[in-house]
Amino acid sequence: MLLEIFSSPIASGAQLFLLIVCVLIGLGAGITAIDFRNTDPPKEK
Repeated sequence: MLLEIFSSPIASGAQLFLLIVCVLIGLGAGITAIDFRNTDPPKEK
C-alpha cells in the first residue's frame, strides 16, 4: 500500500509531505506508548 502511494504520479512535494506525516504519526504513537508504560503504576495485587 505504501509503495502504491509513493509510486503514484503525484507531486514530489506531496510525497514528501505524506512521508513526514507518517513519520511524525509513528513517532507520536511510539512516544505515547513508552510514556504510558512508564507512567502506568505497577499492580501490587
